[in-house]
Amino acid sequence: MRPLTPFPPLQNVTPRPSALQAPVLFTLLVLATLLLPACDEGGPTQPTSPAYVELLSGDGQAVVAGGLFPETVVVEVRDEADRPVPDQLVMVRVDQGDGWVPGPNPRTDEDGRVRLPWYAGTEPGVDQRLRLSAGGISVTVHGEVLTPVPGVSYTGHRAFVEYIPGSLPLVITAPHGGTLRPGDIPEREWGTMVRDYATDDMAYRLADALEERVGARPHLILLHLHRTRLDANRDLEEAAQGNPLAERAWHEFHHWTEVAMKRVKADHGEGFYMDLHGHGKHDDFELGYLLTRSDLEATAEELDQEWAVSKSSLRTLAEDSSLPFSQLIRGEESLGTLYEEEGYTSVPSPVRPYPSGPFFSGGYNTRRHGCREGGAICGYQLELNRENVRDNPVNRQAFAEAHARVMERFFKVHYGVNLANLPPAP
Repeated sequence: MRPLTPFPPLQNVTPRPSALQAPVLFTLLVLATLLLPACDEGGPTQPTSPAYVELLSGDGQAVVAGGLFPETVVVEVRDEADRPVPDQLVMVRVDQGDGWVPGPNPRTDEDGRVRLPWYAGTEPGVDQRLRLSAGGISVTVHGEVLTPVPGVSYTGHRAFVEYIPGSLPLVITAPHGGTLRPGDIPEREWGTMVRDYATDDMAYRLADALEERVGARPHLILLHLHRTRLDANRDLEEAAQGNPLAERAWHEFHHWTEVAMKRVKADHGEGFYMDLHGHGKHDDFELGYLLTRSDLEATAEELDQEWAVSKSSLRTLAEDSSLPFSQLIRGEESLGTLYEEEGYTSVPSPVRPYPSGPFFSGGYNTRRHGCREGGAICGYQLELNRENVRDNPVNRQAFAEAHARVMERFFKVHYGVNLANLPPAP
């Protein structure tokens, strides 16, 4: 085999143009000289700093409280030569109302535009104002918030979240019954993934049964994403694990829950909240008041002390009640007793004052939306066993009707309110 011949070393030598190349080079130099004045007169070819921010769409819209305005907000940023300014940071700020825009502050695209979804605030009648600024130049977008209509189904982005307003002083959320597994939302990498079987169907039945019994509906908020994609009963970090679409659905779920809470307070002054779940551990209902198993093992005298009341999601109700706190959570007029009288064994109750094993005491939703930190709407986490309750439509319907009777009696005893004879909302 012949050895490879190495390339000769490079030399720092500028070759002289050949006779044929010289005329061509001379012509190019002349053309370049002629073009220079034109470049000087025309100025730079790239856009400079923003001189105008123009609102192209999204102004003057109306949507139900907490909902997504139907038209995307679009603004365009241009420079002094009326050219679009790409990759320009646009600052977004809610000036009025408690609306929100998903994601971080955006940058303009190659056309100098940004496109933003905009969610309304929670208070009907409050003028919504959204300010978008680039390079110190601002434009304001206005919107109107409408009152939710009871019984009408409102859905968020891609119908991941559903809100059906009611007129009763009762809010029901169902965060773990969803079945949607969209491909652009990856599975969560940590946390609990198991779906609470049929709690979505159960939530619909609870609302329908109450309407059938007392002539009015509770507020109902459901998450239709599977728990592998989003867990709305956790804080944002664990719930969505960084996925923007999942984060957006999480905000929708809790934003609409807050809308429902404000409607209840505006219409009735006070109310009650239930976060609906399912378990497969045993045959008892678990009533989570944010009291742990060890808390519930305390004596009645110990539970009647301030430490237990202030820790509970029934705090405001307990402070206003004539009953000792131990009686409120496991006495003859407690929810546990009312469910047991309907044939559903429950803990805590007079028969089962504390759990014998692991116990769901209440999660993020009960802490956030209950009254442990004060407020006029108290609540609990209801964990339903599967067998004979959630396992088939007949059993689900039977419990829904029983729950309507429980709620009617609970409100009469503890709030002095007849759900079947409520005054009209103001």
